[in-house]
Amino acid sequence: MHMQGVDATSLDQILTESGTGKSQMYHYFSTKTDLVEAVLRHQLERVLVDQRRFDVATWDGIERWLDGMLQAQAEREFRGGCPLGSLVAEVVDRDDRLRAIAAEAFSQWERGLATGLMALQERGGLRRDADPGRLAEEAMATIQGGYLLSTMKRDAPADATCPRRRSCADRHVRRLTEPVIVLGGTSDRERSHPWTSRSEARRTSR
Repeated sequence: MHMQGVDATSLDQILTESGTGKSQMYHYFSTKTDLVEAVLRHQLERVLVDQRRFDVATWDGIERWLDGMLQAQAEREFRGGCPLGSLVAEVVDRDDRLRAIAAEAFSQWERGLATGLMALQERGGLRRDADPGRLAEEAMATIQGGYLLSTMKRDAPADATCPRRRSCADRHVRRLTEPVIVLGGTSDRERSHPWTSRSEARRTSR
């Protein structure tokens, strides 16, 4: 369903791929909507498990989390889009129950980043007047836009770490998360990201 879409995935194909019979499948899922609900929950758990692999309460952890998503997208040859978002976009207007599940799924994914940003803020790594919840929401919107554009263009090389051809998701989200860029020169001037506190900028520049 992730790679080819909900509508393009028939029940016969699901039975063949899973090696189950119709009676067994209908024992657990009385309708295709029930099955889609289970797939949404499964995909949510996948993205949350992946997010938990990284310490998103640090800038380095956030960067590695973003790099991990980019690498996974590249390994799929930029097909299918976001493991969660692509399914949500297809079913969100069809069924109120699926819409509610989709909304909660994204809320949970977003909260993981917001919690990390709150911890970063408490340590002085994020400006005190920043709103971690809003910033997490903006980051998720950027990630979803990056998934969509990179899937449409399929323009990144197999080596997704190539600095000359970063995908849209990587380029744009890095602008949101990069804490400090040291410009160099005799004065060692530095430009800190709007989210970053002055104390964090000083620590990073040393």
